[in-house]
Order: sequence, then C-alpha cells, then structure tokens
Amino acid sequence: MEYTTEVLDRAAGDLMTASLGNYVTVTEYGATKGVGPRQTRAILSHLGLLHEELEASKSGRSRVARRRITLDAVKAGLGKRLYPGKPGSYPFDVLSPEGQAWVDQRWDEAAKSIKAKIVANPMSMQAKADLDRFKASRGSEVSTQMEVCFLCDHFPDLPQVDICRITGASPRMVSLYVNTRADQIRAWKAWRAKPLPMTNASAFGQTSSTP
Repeated sequence: MEYTTEVLDRAAGDLMTASLGNYVTVTEYGATKGVGPRQTRAILSHLGLLHEELEASKSGRSRVARRRITLDAVKAGLGKRLYPGKPGSYPFDVLSPEGQAWVDQRWDEAAKSIKAKIVANPMSMQAKADLDRFKASRGSEVSTQMEVCFLCDHFPDLPQVDICRITGASPRMVSLYVNTRADQIRAWKAWRAKPLPMTNASAFGQTSSTP
C-alpha cells in the first residue's frame, strides 16, 4: 500500500500530496522471500525488529501475545503500527521502503543463523525432518498448536527454544501450548483413574433374573 503525506508548497502556498513509498505488511514481505508468516516473524524477531507484547484480544475481554514492530523501529522510520477501526479486525504492522531495505541487508544472515542452531543439534534436525513429513502427510493445514504437540509427543526432551526455532512460534506461545498439553494429559489421566460407577445390582452383589 502506498502512504502519502501533505507538504506545504511555500512558493504557491498550497498543500501538496507527496508519496512516502510502498509499505508492505510483515506477511507480505515474508512472501517475497518465500517464507510463511510465522517464520517471517521469527526472523524479524531475531533481528530485533519485532518483539513480543501483550495486547487486547479481538473480543477485548482478554490479552494476547503478538509480535509487533518495536517503537524504536517506528521512530527510525522502518515501519508503522496499524490499528484498524473496524470491529473484529486485528492490529498489524507494515514495513516502510527503508524498513524493507534494512531487512533485505540482514535477512540471509539471520535465516542462516537460525538454521545453523537447528543443524547444530542432531535432535532438532531429526525433529524438524519428522515434523516436515507429518505436515506433508496431512490433507489439511497443521496449526501451530498441533506442531508443538507433535514435537512434545515424539521428542519429549527437545528444549522449548528448539521448538521455537523449528516452528517459528514465539517463546510465549510455545510455553502456552506445552502447558496446555500437560494440563490436558493430567486431566485425562485423572479421569481414567476414576472407578467406574456401580449399578444398583452390582452394589448389592446381585444380578436380576426373570422367574
């Protein structure tokens, strides 16, 4: 999307519209690199352009974690934070032409750094390969929560920092899904351990019969 601003033409005394260039969303920028939204945000977070914040949810009744462009980056002219006024819309960020150029210069090195940390750990390499095969075998899209649970199920000793690198999810989101999974397992085990309810007949050690 193209942003414009109004400037005063001092010679004519008129306000003129000047272009600020083409701004793109974080997701749109990642698409130019052939990368999905989560991995894009993981790389931009690695570069320090994004960081995680707690913001009001769409309903306004709770707070959710989102990776947003930093205020320092906004002040430096690298992008903007946008808060749509339409009910039910999500806030999002856009990168300015200067921000896109800034990331272009650092993208490859950041992506290689993240990949190198995965490659350095044989367990992470195997986990990523198995997750990729699992996702390819699915007929539908695999959610972030499903990816995290898959890794926890098949690689229980895999550190959460490696789960973040493999999935592209934020540390807070990974921790949430890991804890949710643990709570669900505990609840299921508690339910399974409950004794079966006794019927009236079994309670008295009798069985009904027809004379």
